Order: sequence, then structure tokens, then C-alpha cells
Amino acid sequence: MEEELDRGYNPYIVTILLCVINILLYIYSVYCMEDAYIFGGINYHMVLEQKEYYRFLTSIYLHGDISHIAMNMLALAVSGSLVESYLGSLKTAIIYFISGFGGSVLSLLFHNPEENVYSIGASGAIFGLMVAAALIQNKKEGKSLIKAVVFVMIYALGTWSQGIDLLGHIGGALAGSVASVIACVHFEEDYKENVIKKVIGAVIALGISGIACLLIFT
Repeated sequence: MEEELDRGYNPYIVTILLCVINILLYIYSVYCMEDAYIFGGINYHMVLEQKEYYRFLTSIYLHGDISHIAMNMLALAVSGSLVESYLGSLKTAIIYFISGFGGSVLSLLFHNPEENVYSIGASGAIFGLMVAAALIQNKKEGKSLIKAVVFVMIYALGTWSQGIDLLGHIGGALAGSVASVIACVHFEEDYKENVIKKVIGAVIALGISGIACLLIFT
């Protein structure tokens, strides 16, 4: 019981940082920029013809409207806090960014060159954390990864609708699966991360986010 209380007291520093940064960037893009997605979204011509590869990163920090950012941040808060409480801040940051990159890549691979569309949102990164959260629950119950991945994939398919980048969700879940399996190799329910790793995780989140901000807004 004491271990659960200690874990619950964990400040979830990376999850909080990512939520705050995404929300602040959304507010800034709404009130201080027009069409921010053009400067940072995944677009076939911009990435493959103009070679603006930084968009694989910047796209996961941009959101289309208030419902988009609200749903993503709610999912990030729930899945991120669970993952961070069991795996720690450093692994949470790594899973998040690897998943975001995977989602951006798969999304781009299936872009139609004839359509001038831009893909944005943290959904791919969040779906990676959802896989990690499902894997943690399965590990606690002694079940396999397959069930966790299947569950998240079914959920990803269930999110499809007009304007939703389904492939970004699937790409994030697939990349997150790989990262999560590696992160959970030595899974221990009572694991407590040391301060150094927690600080490194926070620095990674802040550093990558800072780079993304510079790329989008300068």
C-alpha cells in the first residue's frame, strides 16, 4: 500500500511538461499566428521535395482546434501519468518521441502527392504511450504484449473519421510497441526512478520541445 501511495505522489514531470507545452503552443498559434500547420505540419511536397525533415518533429506539437487539443491532452494526461509512474520520466519521454516520429513517418508514406494536405497533432505520440500503458497493465496481470497491441490497434481503427489521420495513429502505436517492449524488458511494479534519470527525461522533453518551437515560429 505504501508503494502505491509513493507512486501516486510522483509528480509525472514529463507528462505535465508535455501537456503544458502543447497547450501553450496551441494558444500561441491561435492568437499570434495564422495557419501554423503550414509551417510545421507533415506535407508530402514540403518533406520529400523541399526536404523539410524537421516537420516529422514539429507536426506533433500542432493542433487544429480546441476539441483536437483537448482530447489529445486528456489522453496524454491519463496514459502518460500511468506510464511515467511505472517506467519513469526518462522512458516516458523516449517512448513519446519515438512514437510521434513513427506516426509522422507512416502518415507521410501514405500521403497522396496530388492532395495538398497537412497532418498535425500529438495523437501518434499518445498512441505509443497508450500501448505502453496497456503493456504495463498486461505485465501486472501476467499477460502478453499481443493483447495490448491488438487492443490499441482496435481503438486506433475506432478513431477513424473524416479529417482524422488514422495512419498517424497506427504508426505511433507500432513505433510505441517497439519502444515499450524494450522499456519493459526489466519491468518491476515497485520500480522507483532516481532523480538523475528523472531530470534527464525532463531535459529531453524541454530540449526537443524548445527546438520544435524554434523551427515552427522562426
